[in-house]
Amino acid sequence: MSDYALSELLRRMERMVVVTTVVVLDRAGARAKVKWGDGAESDWLAIAQLGSVELPVWFPPSVGTQVVVLSPGGDTTKGIVYPGPFSGPVPAGNFVGSIVGTGEVTLTGNVTVAGDVVASGVSLTTHTHGGVISGGSNTSGPS
Repeated sequence: MSDYALSELLRRMERMVVVTTVVVLDRAGARAKVKWGDGAESDWLAIAQLGSVELPVWFPPSVGTQVVVLSPGGDTTKGIVYPGPFSGPVPAGNFVGSIVGTGEVTLTGNVTVAGDVVASGVSLTTHTHGGVISGGSNTSGPS
C-alpha cells in the first residue's frame, strides 16, 4: 500500500466519528453546520431524528451545542449530526428545566402532578366556586 493510500485511509478513519460544535442551525430544514477541528465550517448536514414516523422525537441542537457527526466511510460531506456529549452544568435530578411548546398533547393513562395545574389562568389547587353554600352539598359537574 502506498504512503498516499495509507494516509488517505487514516484520514477517513479519523473523520468517521467527530465531536464538534454546531455553528448554524436550520430548524425548518432539519440540518446544521458544524465547525471542524481545523476551524473550517461544514456544509449543511442532516440532523438525526430519534424515534420513528409514528413517534418522532425532535430535539434539534442549538448553536454552540456539542454534537457527534457520524460520516459514512469518513466522507464528512455525508455526515449526520447526532446529540453529543452534555455540555454545561450537570442538571439536578433527572429532568432539566421546563418544557415549553405549542400544539396538542394527548396522554393515555394517569397523570400525577406535584404542584399546581393551571388551565386558561385557573388554578386547580386554589380556584373557588362562587354562589355555593358551604356545607355538605357538592357543586354540579363541569358543563
